[in-house]
Amino acid sequence: MTYIPSATYRVQTSPKFRLSDIKRLIPYLHELGISTIYSAPFFCARPGSEHGYDVTAPYDISPEIGTQKELQEIALELKRRNMGWVQDIVPNHMAFHPDNVWLMDALEKGPQSHFYTFFDIHFHHPDFSGQVMVPFLGEPLEQVLEQGQLELKLTEKGIALHYFDNVYPVSVSSYRTLLEEALQVSGNPEVTPQAAQSLKELALHEAEESINPAAWGNFKRRLYKNGALRQALEQVLQSINSKDKKLRKLLQKQHFILCHWQETEKQINYRRFFTVNDLICLRMESPEVFEQYHQFIKMLCDQELVQGLRVDHVDGLFDPTTYLKRLRQLAGPEQYVVVEKILEGEENLPEHWPIQGNSGYDFLAWVSNLYTSGKAREQLTQVYSRLVSDAATDYGQLVFDKKMFILTTYMQGELENLLRLLQERQLVPLEPEEQWRRALAVMLAAWPVYRIYSNDLPIPKEEMQVVDEAFAEASKQAPELAEQLQHLHSLFILAPDDTERRKHHKLYFVMRSQQFTGPLAAKGVEDTTFYNYNRLISLNEVGNSPAIFHLSPQDFHERMQYRQRTYPHSINATATHDTKRGEDARLRLSVLTELAEEWEQKARQWMEISRKYTSEPVENDLYFLLQTLVGVMPLNGEVDETLVKRVQEYLEKALREAKNKTDWSAPNEKYEQAMKDLVHQLLVQDEDFMHSFQPFFLKVAHYGWLYSLGQTLLKITCPGVPDVYQGTELWDLSLVDPDNRRPVDYEQRRRYLQELQQAEGQSIEKLHEELLHHPGNAKAKLYLLHKALTTRRDMQALFDKGEYIPLQVQGPKQEHVLAFARHYQGQWALVAVPLLLVSLVDSHEQPQGPEVWQDTSIKLPDNAPQAWQQVLGKGTLQAASSLPVAEVFKSFPVAFLTAGS
Repeated sequence: MTYIPSATYRVQTSPKFRLSDIKRLIPYLHELGISTIYSAPFFCARPGSEHGYDVTAPYDISPEIGTQKELQEIALELKRRNMGWVQDIVPNHMAFHPDNVWLMDALEKGPQSHFYTFFDIHFHHPDFSGQVMVPFLGEPLEQVLEQGQLELKLTEKGIALHYFDNVYPVSVSSYRTLLEEALQVSGNPEVTPQAAQSLKELALHEAEESINPAAWGNFKRRLYKNGALRQALEQVLQSINSKDKKLRKLLQKQHFILCHWQETEKQINYRRFFTVNDLICLRMESPEVFEQYHQFIKMLCDQELVQGLRVDHVDGLFDPTTYLKRLRQLAGPEQYVVVEKILEGEENLPEHWPIQGNSGYDFLAWVSNLYTSGKAREQLTQVYSRLVSDAATDYGQLVFDKKMFILTTYMQGELENLLRLLQERQLVPLEPEEQWRRALAVMLAAWPVYRIYSNDLPIPKEEMQVVDEAFAEASKQAPELAEQLQHLHSLFILAPDDTERRKHHKLYFVMRSQQFTGPLAAKGVEDTTFYNYNRLISLNEVGNSPAIFHLSPQDFHERMQYRQRTYPHSINATATHDTKRGEDARLRLSVLTELAEEWEQKARQWMEISRKYTSEPVENDLYFLLQTLVGVMPLNGEVDETLVKRVQEYLEKALREAKNKTDWSAPNEKYEQAMKDLVHQLLVQDEDFMHSFQPFFLKVAHYGWLYSLGQTLLKITCPGVPDVYQGTELWDLSLVDPDNRRPVDYEQRRRYLQELQQAEGQSIEKLHEELLHHPGNAKAKLYLLHKALTTRRDMQALFDKGEYIPLQVQGPKQEHVLAFARHYQGQWALVAVPLLLVSLVDSHEQPQGPEVWQDTSIKLPDNAPQAWQQVLGKGTLQAASSLPVAEVFKSFPVAFLTAGS
């Protein structure tokens, strides 16, 4: 039977948050209502890694994080509490780093390495003579050599090239040259027989098809430990280091070529994660690579140390469908398996995958769009145009333009490789090359989703619709390339006269191209467009899109019913390590859609105030800053230096991601500093600004925290597995990473939970009153989480299997309520949350009582019970055919009721 979590709690393991820290958390998480710890990658990674996605060794736990013994102890502790562990794994890529033993082995031994074909490297690339590109020099190789920054050194691990902290092993064949030279230059008679013996042993290694790692390691250690020979070798290395020509000659004999990091923008011969040079991708489609990479993961599953797996960036794999089938077979049917998958617009997860669902970006988007007022779409668009003179008016065109910008500025190498693939397999003619290059670029940039998943031709009908949509957009963008685009389109279609060979070539191109449409979307949309299109930045979120803007309650219900039918155990996330801003900051910004006129007036005034200090920032960046301040400010409106510094650091990242006035490769420090100074001037120095800003902010924040309670309850009770990102038990007003990975004060959360439990035992009415009158401490959110999660855990079958029933709301305030029921084998739950509160209650009021709701009611299903228990409170509500909303929201602004028929 497959393990299904009741609720997960995401932790970001790192050297600062180790397994031992997690073990101490278990009693608190259990008390909170969590069933399952959901961990970031804990495998060996780059030293000091704060996120774990730069794996260097997938076959062990990072010693900076903990030990297998500690994990075993945690597993026993979890089992005692009927809890589990879901582990994030990273099959697409590893770190391009000296600690990556597999990669260093390939660099050292070339074709004789067992790992030579493990990495997605194009060894036959015409520009690299079979050498792997190593793009980590701070300057071109010529300048590095002139400045004497490369140095050959001998250690117990062998002979390597050192460039500051980077270390790359020289090729096996280089040893012969170096040993022969050591034999010649040394005047020490002891060296001669030792060197001769070493040369003989080296010849045996060179003759082997695949060099035995253990034997080769022993050989290098013996070289190092042999004092006289080591001294002679070190003398040779010192001589080469001091002679430019000799060093150049040695570099030509390596299986890698050192180059400046920016060269990958023009040419590249390995696949990387997005545009990150120091993450090199794996050929996970190879059964051998799959098996070796997953050995430790299989052991974790077999020994029941983990009960589930989360697959990072499944879209990067050559054949995700086959990968997931292999993973299911390896992990077993009991494991809970979800994939990290960003769905665009109306896109759905492939229904045939042998998994439980995805990591929840879709749910995050649906909830955000539910709380965005649909009436404000055009209004806010006009506000944006009036306040930002050069504001983009066509979001779809901006997305295409930014994708083309990324492709032609940072991913030219990837584009050239795909074009060469088409040419080498005779899928396109060689001329006119520039037109074929541009047609291919336009096709990639026009792709409407991350990718399709076909691993055979013909492509299924639903995926061909995506292909057709892509080419329709491409034709619209480049009508002059109609002939080339039509031909490229034909490569996705199996023609009657296609030979097996041509079919194979076509399919390979289709699947290979899909490994680059995803990175292009990620870099072009999430990491560029989302920092440029600032109409309402809460919608600029991973998995969401400003193009959607709003979901009606009916739309939301339809998505929940679909989720219940297809992937009822997909994760319901509202914050992740990848989100651009915290879950509560995001919903607070949604309130602006209900205050568009007032927002325009205030934003205009604040932009004018900012001009007192600097004329440097463009309007679009100012508008972005003002929304950021509304989202990040603590609920009490108090400003301290920590807040100022956080916003300043965030702005530096956001401005560089936008790639307009500054970027990562060529920072415009003057512009960045003007923006950073402005943050301090507005928040700390300017009384006029704060006098104007605070009243408006407090109004927005009031509605925002009420919506946050609704978001929290929906996450826990809708179809899916609710996930709590670390620390978000209290208000989450964080910004993009690394801000959202700040240390969490768990002692405060433990204390708050104990206080809530004690207060609940005394007077529930008094507790509710206290929580709602002092929202700044966020105990209201923690209380709701605790009550809803523990109830869900107690009634897990209802939430795992229960039908999702949209409920009709009747009466004068019906548009202000979303309600639904869950039903399974005699068990019932009813959930209601308020919407569009700005026009319903004042900014110091709660949405409670008959004076607010009048005779608005929630109509119950015909077979529903009449007696309902309040989860958030005490007492029973009696109902005939409906429940009065005033009673449902009597003491708390969201409602969670349970019943048994």
